[in-house]
Amino acid sequence: MRNLPSHIADNMIMPVISAPMFLVSGPDLVLACCKSGIISAFPTPNARTVEILDQWMTRVNDELALAREEQPTRRIAPWAVNIVAHRSYLRLQEDLDLIVKHRAPIVITALGSPAAVVEAVHSYGGLVFADVISVKHARKAASVGVDGLVL
Repeated sequence: MRNLPSHIADNMIMPVISAPMFLVSGPDLVLACCKSGIISAFPTPNARTVEILDQWMTRVNDELALAREEQPTRRIAPWAVNIVAHRSYLRLQEDLDLIVKHRAPIVITALGSPAAVVEAVHSYGGLVFADVISVKHARKAASVGVDGLVL
């Protein structure tokens, strides 16, 4: 955890991310994990509409802020969101706009180039991890400035 920014590492009990599972992960799982000191993510397509995604992100931010306020000494990990970065994903821009609006602390990209996500998320100080399946893809992701890799 020594390479993670202190505002993230200091709020984790261990360097673990609860995987963003398609059709499984949602705000309940993310909140439970984060309140236990473990980063957790949900895939943006799990929220079936952008309106629902907006509601989920609002809820996660609000409930984690309240938990930090009520228990300032407790380790409450940041949340993450998983976005499909491939240009064929029809909600890419809308989901990315919501990520920026809600300032998701960590964004995990899947498929496609993470370049646009890196630019958007770095604009507010968030981190981007690219989920990659090969050394070739890892090198491409690193070349556009991701902060970490999910292998």
